[in-house]
Amino acid sequence: MEELKKLRERIDEIDKQIVGLFEKRMDVVLGVAEYKKTHNTGVLQTSREAEVLQKAVDNLKDKAYAPYVKQLMNEMMTLSKDLQNSKISYKSVLDKYKRLPLDKSARKGFYGDRGSNSEKAMVDFFGNNDGKSYPTFEDVFKAIKCGEIEYGVVPIENSSTGAITEVYDLLRKYDYFIAGEQWVSINHCLLGVKGAKLKDIKEVYSHHQAITQCDEFLSEGKWKIVPYKSTASSAKLVAETGDVTKAAIASKVNAKLYNLDVIEENIQSQSCNCTRFIVVSKYMIEDENNDKTSIVFALNSQPGALFNALKYFAKNGINLLNIESRPVENAPETYYFYTDLEYACNSPKLNEALGYVKSISTFFEVVGEYKKGNINGRD
Repeated sequence: MEELKKLRERIDEIDKQIVGLFEKRMDVVLGVAEYKKTHNTGVLQTSREAEVLQKAVDNLKDKAYAPYVKQLMNEMMTLSKDLQNSKISYKSVLDKYKRLPLDKSARKGFYGDRGSNSEKAMVDFFGNNDGKSYPTFEDVFKAIKCGEIEYGVVPIENSSTGAITEVYDLLRKYDYFIAGEQWVSINHCLLGVKGAKLKDIKEVYSHHQAITQCDEFLSEGKWKIVPYKSTASSAKLVAETGDVTKAAIASKVNAKLYNLDVIEENIQSQSCNCTRFIVVSKYMIEDENNDKTSIVFALNSQPGALFNALKYFAKNGINLLNIESRPVENAPETYYFYTDLEYACNSPKLNEALGYVKSISTFFEVVGEYKKGNINGRD
């Protein structure tokens, strides 16, 4: 016991020296922060960090401690960056983006045929149904690019099946913004031509997302499942065939629109099945009541990189609603991180957090600034 006490006393003495050196190091870090502030240099210096880690290993007498000294120095550099960021006032990362007020009377379009859930989302968001339909997600983006429409409505995630990754990739490809969002409650029905019964059905058509959302119901039958362009397109196709052996997974609206019978209602696997639709635009939306920000960033592949980025949101009390990763083109094991944040968009705290994440990122862009949609307002 006496031997352990002596060992602990030695550790206490060494810790005292470490704390004194740590204090001196942080004093020098303040000087570094002042230099970077004056010369408008980013906090993240990847080559310098690698150099610090290598020097730490080189200074070891016992190289068996190499992984531990690397961990120590990584923690030290993280604390240094936190201190630097607290002393640097970031220029708003949002200043460079052009903003326009939302114009609900502008030309707009939506994914899918008439009667699609995208059209419903458009009507719920804009208050009218004078939009143009497009057969694919990218057709909506192309229509915005050529000036045919100002806003496009597409789905981006479902509460049952998750993210619609193609839409995330299109946002990146076209460098467009999220101008708003609308949640829609999705109640899938099995639709057939007039007089069709469940026993008659041999083929079922629908969008692959809807098929996945209804997998429990579909597993009970011996039907041929045929993925198709959209739920509304599937209903239209079945109506045009006039074939009692074909059915579509779509909404009641499609039954009325295409003169079909509802064979079965609410066939989705989850009773609470909602889809979030986004309004896409060339510009960010100007509104002092905006409380949701979407960003995309990429990081160097090193331990703790993503944690160090996200922890700053928690530190500033910013709610992280969602994060999706998508691969960076021609860069294996490197990813874009799409992140949705809930906080007042004109807040200094949000600006500070975004500035910090940008400073440690190899790529950073704001994808949108808009009002958070109301899930409780589902019909």
